[in-house]
Amino acid sequence: MELKFGLLIYWTHSIMEISYTTKNQVGHLEFFGYNGAMDVEHCVHFLQTYAEAVNDPDTRVIVLWGGIDFFSNGIDLNPIHLRYNPVILAYKNLKALNKVVKKILETKNKLVIAALRGSAAAGGVMLALAADLRYGRKGIVLNPSYVNMGLSGSEYWSILLPSMIGYGLTQKLIYEAIPISCQQAVDLGLIHDQLSMEQNRFSQEITEKAEYFAQFNIEARLAAKEVLNHRLLQGFEEQVKLELQKMKDCCNHVEFQQARTQFVEKGTEPPQLFPGTALEKHD
Repeated sequence: MELKFGLLIYWTHSIMEISYTTKNQVGHLEFFGYNGAMDVEHCVHFLQTYAEAVNDPDTRVIVLWGGIDFFSNGIDLNPIHLRYNPVILAYKNLKALNKVVKKILETKNKLVIAALRGSAAAGGVMLALAADLRYGRKGIVLNPSYVNMGLSGSEYWSILLPSMIGYGLTQKLIYEAIPISCQQAVDLGLIHDQLSMEQNRFSQEITEKAEYFAQFNIEARLAAKEVLNHRLLQGFEEQVKLELQKMKDCCNHVEFQQARTQFVEKGTEPPQLFPGTALEKHD
């Protein structure tokens, strides 16, 4: 169901919600999925609402607000696991989320902010990294790796992570698959600042930043963004194609089936390599 009232768009489907409102030249796109999961339909509705924000002439900055507990954890494993042929739906879900990340990365006329009120993992981290500025609430946790679910990764991870933190640290985060704290993500450059732990204060700080960016020298910021992203995305098609091919191979492998079954039916993930977080010594 879609409800549209002036500058408000509200999607609701099962346990997924997406809304878009504007104020002071800032578009606030809120999306929520149970446990941070985004199924195919959720991705489609996100793209439709995001297109409204991009085409809104009164909006200069878009803020992406995920859920309070989870910003996003990527694809939705529950409906995938229940299907007769889960491999096909899993790959469709991966491609749908890939389109979301691509659309954010290719946005030229708006400054995009990711407001991480909650933790994020896998494709949800990449969704955040596609934004121009990323702010996290103190206490959240990020895990950019997909391997605990038996997957290699998609959503431009092999472009975004090395460009932000370097090849070596990308190897460590992906292969070890250990979560990192918000402060560690700031130290690495994945997140640009850690803001208040208190939810209302965090939302206020994000809104103040967004309205400032929208009202002061926004054209200069957007021009700088176009130059940076041109370099980032130059010749990316072949790399993204390889990501998806490897993900398709993983979807057909027994490792994905076992990890998916363990997660959906038992509510657990594989044991971590060691307790704590991957870069604990950097705290």
